[in-house]
Amino acid sequence: MRKILLILFLCISTAYFCNAQKGKDDINTVKIAYITNQLNLTPAEAQKFWPIYNRYFSEVKKAQQQSPNDIVAFQEKLVNIRKKYKPEFKDVLGSDERVNKAYTAEAKFIALLKNELKNRRKDDQ
Repeated sequence: MRKILLILFLCISTAYFCNAQKGKDDINTVKIAYITNQLNLTPAEAQKFWPIYNRYFSEVKKAQQQSPNDIVAFQEKLVNIRKKYKPEFKDVLGSDERVNKAYTAEAKFIALLKNELKNRRKDDQ
């Protein structure tokens, strides 16, 4: 399953360079699939999880935009946002371990995306 997601990720990330907005939508689709798979979300859990996650992620993006050059300020805001959403995530996911896994899965996805972009830049040179 992970190989399929990785292949899907690579295909969609190619589309990103062809059409920026469509690429963002496609990357978001792969992100949803990746995190859903990492957390083994049931359809019922996914239906509850993703609206909460979308609100959470919106706040994270806003914090990032407010502190683009201050990593410490952003990290402080991120910790506060995660603390704020932890009870909501826990209600859906059922345990602190799964909440932590959600945050870890998000970080792993971002690392995969950055690595893919780095490899593409290297291949273009």
